Amino acid sequence: MPSSGQMNGMLRYTGLLVAGGVIGAALFMSIYKLNLNRMIEQNHVLQLENTKLEGEISDLKKSKNQRNTINLLNVYVEMADHAPLDKVTETELMKRIYNDLKRVIIGRKISDFAESPEPYEKILVDKPYLGVLDKDYMVQNVKWMFITQTELKIWVVVKEWKRITTP
Repeated sequence: MPSSGQMNGMLRYTGLLVAGGVIGAALFMSIYKLNLNRMIEQNHVLQLENTKLEGEISDLKKSKNQRNTINLLNVYVEMADHAPLDKVTETELMKRIYNDLKRVIIGRKISDFAESPEPYEKILVDKPYLGVLDKDYMVQNVKWMFITQTELKIWVVVKEWKRITTP
């Protein structure tokens, strides 16, 4: 049977070994979580881009010989207070705004759009987008709208929207 001095030394080294294992596991999990969050964010962005490109391909196939219609739509989102949006929220807002405008704008004549772009702005202004990653957003205004060849580019400014709850 080992003496009490040897037992204390063994317990001390065993405790250090266990503490090192716990600290190492915590460090490993934090690095793993950081990488997983990056992958989820990147996956979300790539899924949006893939869906958008598939839609653009189908739209371009339908209107490949029409040079005077809007065939592509690009949406860009900014926060009203110039605070940066995280990528997942930004891509989700871009996706929702794109889907709202796609049905109305794609296939329209460029001359019709150029004559009166106001109705297209009114579709977005003050429109709430609920449940975007547990937050609500509202389009404050349309900053820019311009057409290059058959592509319409739209910059919108959004703000976080606080719902008024009634008791």
